[in-house]
Amino acid sequence: MPPSDDALKETLLGLFTECAIIEHLVRNRAERYYADGMSTAAFGIVNYFMRNHNGPDTIAGIAFSFQEDQAYTSEKVAALEADAMVTVDPPGSRTPDAVVTLTQKARDLQKRKLEEMHPDFSDLVAEIPFDALKATHATLLELRLTLDNLPDR
Repeated sequence: MPPSDDALKETLLGLFTECAIIEHLVRNRAERYYADGMSTAAFGIVNYFMRNHNGPDTIAGIAFSFQEDQAYTSEKVAALEADAMVTVDPPGSRTPDAVVTLTQKARDLQKRKLEEMHPDFSDLVAEIPFDALKATHATLLELRLTLDNLPDR
């Protein structure tokens, strides 16, 4: 039997509220591990290249993936370029078609930071059964893929 409209509304409100709160708390916790001056937004670009995009991309492509304004993405790319975390071709370009490539320095940093974070984040979920974590991850992945593929993005 499908849920009532009220039950569905309440569940969706609860789901998205919890996602927003968790994002905020995890972001604050994760920032403790980032390199000096690296923002969560910049670290997100590094993770994007490491986990979802194996190769160069354009500023426009990164902005599209993050569903954000190209000017904002350009600012993040500029900060990463200044820290030698990415290269931009042509160097210093902020045009939508400028090609961004992750450097080995960024790859090494991301790997090291994730290793440093692992014990802390493992402790946070130690009381949650692994199967529940896997099921939650699968559900959140499905939700994110739905958001990624909306026609109005």
